[in-house]
Amino acid sequence: MTGKITKDYTLSIIGCGVMGQALLSAIYNAPKATNEELASFYPSKIITCNHDQKSTDQVLKLLETYGESPNGIKVECSFDENEKAVKDSEVIILATKPYLVESILTPLKPILQNKQQVIISIVAGWTIESLCQYSRKVSRVMTNTPAKFGYGCAVVSHSSEVDSVEKALVKELISKVGSYVELPEKNMDAATALVGSGPAFVLLILESLMESGIKMGIPLKESKECAIKVLEGTAKMVEITGEHPSVLKHQVCTPGGTTIAGLCVMEDKGVKSGIIRGVEEACNVASKLGKKK
Repeated sequence: MTGKITKDYTLSIIGCGVMGQALLSAIYNAPKATNEELASFYPSKIITCNHDQKSTDQVLKLLETYGESPNGIKVECSFDENEKAVKDSEVIILATKPYLVESILTPLKPILQNKQQVIISIVAGWTIESLCQYSRKVSRVMTNTPAKFGYGCAVVSHSSEVDSVEKALVKELISKVGSYVELPEKNMDAATALVGSGPAFVLLILESLMESGIKMGIPLKESKECAIKVLEGTAKMVEITGEHPSVLKHQVCTPGGTTIAGLCVMEDKGVKSGIIRGVEEACNVASKLGKKK
C-alpha cells in the first residue's frame, strides 16, 4: 500500500456509539479477504474511543456477542484517550455527534496535521472542506442503522487528496455495511436525509401498515409479520425487476378494485407529498448541523 498506511495498520473509531458500533460490526465481521491486496485493507487492530466507562462497556458488551474476526482483527476499547489512539492509528473513523466535532478534533489537530491520516467521517453536516483543516485526506460517508446487520447503504464523497489506494481501502471497509454509492459532496445533505434518516421514515410506514392490520382485527404478531414481508418483498421486487415503482404499483391495481381505492384515500391525505416534504426538511436540517457549535 502507498502513503502512510502500512499493511498491519491500526484504525481508530472516535465516538463508538450507535453508528460507530454499526461500522465496527461490519468491519470486524467482514468475510475473510480472498486475496492479499484485499487483506491489506483490513486493520490488524481497531481502537474504539468513547467519552466514559458506561459507553465503553456498551462496546465491550457488543464484542462479547462476536466470535473471532475472519480477518484476524483485534479490538481495544478505551475512553478519554483520543490523543493516544490517534497517535497510534493510520486511519480514523469519526463518528461523534456533529456539535462535538470541533471540541474533539481541535486538541488533536497537531497530530492529525503531522500524520495526515485518512479521516472517514460519518458525521452529519460537517463538510469535507471543514474537516480538511485537520487532515487533507477526508472521506465523507453517510450510512444508516441497518448497516449493523449488513443491510445498510453508504453514500461516499472524497477530498481531492485521497488517492486511489486509499479510496479502495475506504470502499472495502465501508461497503461491508451493505450498498456503496459514490456521489459528489453537493448531494451529501440529501443523502443524510434519504439514507441516514430514511430507516425512521420506513419504520413509520411499517408501523402504519402493522397497525392497520390490528385495527381490522389481525393479531399483533401476524400483522407485524405481514407488514414486514410486504415491505421486504416489494423492495426486492423493485430491485430485481429494475422497474420504476409507479409501473409496479399500477400492476397491482385493477379497475374499480381495492388497491386503487386505498391509494386514492392516501393521495387525498397527502401521504406521498408528506414523505417527500419530510425528507426535504431533514435535508434542510442536515445542512445546518455542521454550523452548530
